[in-house]
Amino acid sequence: MWAVIPINSFLKTMTRLSKILDQNKRIELTKMMADRMINYLTNIPEIEKIVLLTNESKWVKTYHNNKIIHRKDKTSIDLKENINLTADWLYQQGVKQMLYVSIDLPFAEKNDLIELLNQHTKGLTIVEAKKDGGTNALIIDLSYSMRFQFGKHSFEKHIRTAESLGIQTNELQIEGLSFDLDDVDDWKDLIDRNSESDLVLNQFYEIQK
Repeated sequence: MWAVIPINSFLKTMTRLSKILDQNKRIELTKMMADRMINYLTNIPEIEKIVLLTNESKWVKTYHNNKIIHRKDKTSIDLKENINLTADWLYQQGVKQMLYVSIDLPFAEKNDLIELLNQHTKGLTIVEAKKDGGTNALIIDLSYSMRFQFGKHSFEKHIRTAESLGIQTNELQIEGLSFDLDDVDDWKDLIDRNSESDLVLNQFYEIQK
């Protein structure tokens, strides 16, 4: 199984947090969340390769791990089309299964990803974003050539598309993968959950200072 992680241009990252975090802090936040997710995935044996879908070439070079593959995204098309093209490319490489996961999941842990992998048997396994019905993570058997949808209500769109193609679906509720950091309200919710005993949340708290 190969993992695909899309990462925006740092100059455009987390723009909906611009009212409370300046650009440098938003870049720091993006790098921190990406690093956490990449670290989790590199330490899961079932993940053979991690495709970083981004135009931040210099940043990608800071990772020295043979699991990581850099693929530039096409700025002329949106996220779903970039993921569709990447899935097609993976299939051409002989990859059987793809894991898509967002980086903006501050409560995600390695065990959440392992649970997602363990729950996948066939077809599509998918985790919904609680707030807007988006898609925070999914696993797909690439032989089905399903087209992807992302953004609000994309979870239901994925389910309907899979059902129309006769693809077996497995809808999961995994707490750590269900909360995504999208806007100011999400940030406030994140900080409100901060505690002195939680090192991960304290990292987010420090960014705010």
